[in-house]
Amino acid sequence: MVVVSIEYRYLDVIWFDNLIMNYILLWTVSKVYKDETPRWRLWIASCIGAIYVVLLITTNNNILDNTITKIILSICMVLIGYRYTSLARLIRLIGLFYALTFIFGGAAFGIYYFTEDIITIKKGIFYLRNFPAKTIFLSSVMVVILVRGLWSKIRNRRLTTSLIYSIEIRHKGMDFILKGLLDTGNSLYDPITQSPVIIVEYSKIQKALPMEIRDIFICNREQDIDYIAKTISEPQFSTIFRLIPYYAVGKPGGFLVGFKPSKVLIFLDGSWHGTDDAIVALSAKELSKDGQYHALIHPEMVFSLIAT
Repeated sequence: MVVVSIEYRYLDVIWFDNLIMNYILLWTVSKVYKDETPRWRLWIASCIGAIYVVLLITTNNNILDNTITKIILSICMVLIGYRYTSLARLIRLIGLFYALTFIFGGAAFGIYYFTEDIITIKKGIFYLRNFPAKTIFLSSVMVVILVRGLWSKIRNRRLTTSLIYSIEIRHKGMDFILKGLLDTGNSLYDPITQSPVIIVEYSKIQKALPMEIRDIFICNREQDIDYIAKTISEPQFSTIFRLIPYYAVGKPGGFLVGFKPSKVLIFLDGSWHGTDDAIVALSAKELSKDGQYHALIHPEMVFSLIAT
């Protein structure tokens, strides 16, 4: 909990200053965690924290100044301020509360480092003298924006990571193991067999392809439908390769070169699960900007393998 006290003569002003700062901290936690807690709970928790600061200033009670007391108080503020349905959720809220507290506290220490004449520290409380309220408000807004932006990126990365699976593609006596993203937006099916389609980067599997198919990508003719159709209509390719139509919102549709591999396996729940009912479509472009994955897995494949 970050406690800030401005040196006024009146304790009600000290209480109000800390009430606002506590509320900003608790509100930031709720926004970052995307918790739809009622505002009145945040105000009550903020009020309790502000009362504690006033008591800490006006009394010489060593119990109030104890580290354990401060930890208990902060946990109580989290219990009062947020709704929790499980112990794990409560622990995450407390962890986020402390993380943001350290960020706010670090900002205060930064101000203290550069302006010792403005801030003094006593009993773990920051006392600000002649410090404009506008500066405190703007600093709080900047911290909120920074934290929300960073947390959003962290959440997205964690979500993406949780949807990444190891897959193995077997074809022509070769095995290719790579990372694939479970893409809920992938609704591609082979129009002939109705098999689900996995999109794989061409560069990761090109060694298993005949030279005639490689030439399509080497010569940048992935959208030359007539050329591709003529190539895959050859007797040695007609039973393996096919054109997979796709559609994108706001963009014109197109076709992907696809083939039926010997087998596709996905690593689920600690073991490999395989299927023969899959088509691999080739993408000339990288599927992940940061190289986290090189394939887009059809959700039906994962769900059907989990069910078996």
